[in-house]
Amino acid sequence: MAPSLCTDDMTGTGKSGPAKFNSKQHLAYSPPSDILQMKDLGQSPTELSPVASTEPFPLLSHDAIIQHRHPGMAPRYASFIHEFWHSPEVLKIISDNAGVDLIPAMDYEISHTNVQLGPGGLDAVRKTPLEPPAATEEAISEFEKDKPQTRAVTDQTRPIIEWHRDSHPFVCVVMLSDARHMIGGETELKKADGSTLKVKAPQMGCAVILQGRYITHTAAPAANMPERVTIVTSFRPRNPTLLDETTNSNVRNKSHLTELYFQWTTYRLDVLAQRAQIAAKELREMYEKNVNASDPEGKKGLCRVETVNVKAVEAWVEVQMMYMKETLHEMRPLGQ
Repeated sequence: MAPSLCTDDMTGTGKSGPAKFNSKQHLAYSPPSDILQMKDLGQSPTELSPVASTEPFPLLSHDAIIQHRHPGMAPRYASFIHEFWHSPEVLKIISDNAGVDLIPAMDYEISHTNVQLGPGGLDAVRKTPLEPPAATEEAISEFEKDKPQTRAVTDQTRPIIEWHRDSHPFVCVVMLSDARHMIGGETELKKADGSTLKVKAPQMGCAVILQGRYITHTAAPAANMPERVTIVTSFRPRNPTLLDETTNSNVRNKSHLTELYFQWTTYRLDVLAQRAQIAAKELREMYEKNVNASDPEGKKGLCRVETVNVKAVEAWVEVQMMYMKETLHEMRPLGQ
């Protein structure tokens, strides 16, 4: 997980220790006004969901915004963030709006933090306060007045990042800055016919859910923001039998590989183990049914009805072998 913002309080805990997630205190959820469907982009629903993107919707309370702006990385240092994105309440909100039951992809992909650099560059980022600066019209005017006097760090004519697809099926993007007067900052989605559609940027504490693995998209820079901080949490299906085309393509050249590859490999092995348990359970249930149908006393040990479809097992094994080959491929040496 990427670090949150740096402040003088490097622990981010305060005197009373880390905050504990409380849904009544830390959620300010209201459903999105609209949900964009894949068909609206001229695309067919994926195997996971027909949902393309939500309109921005309120999610974090002010207290939760402050907690997400604390410095720290990984559950060891940012326990609140870990609790927040694993909580049943938050996962239900994300899943209901995504149209499929989702869980965080990996700890490494919880609250990845994006900071748009301004004229002050990295030095200004390091001084970012916990309390979001109020983006009043006066503050924006002051920012605009000072901007030409310093070297521009961000080219406002170009997107923040190039056109791309995400590594994970779904993402939830949350704004941690005061964006009430923001110009730009939209997410632009590419439609099947090559045209584009813009989803407006969220306001502070609001979120957008996007099926980013299957939609080519980019983000426009904010032209007038003295601060623009967003967090991105990635999700994958809870059901291990659903399509899982997650990759490391966008993250492995920017990550601590020792940690990333541990989390990646264990998650993939866990999915494989769950798939095997489901397959074994189905065979046991079929065997029980066959025993009861072929033996008047329902005794096991000499079932005369074929339970195992060898061709079906062969097909299942091929899918799992490909899944693990893809697991290895996503850990290939950098540059390959």
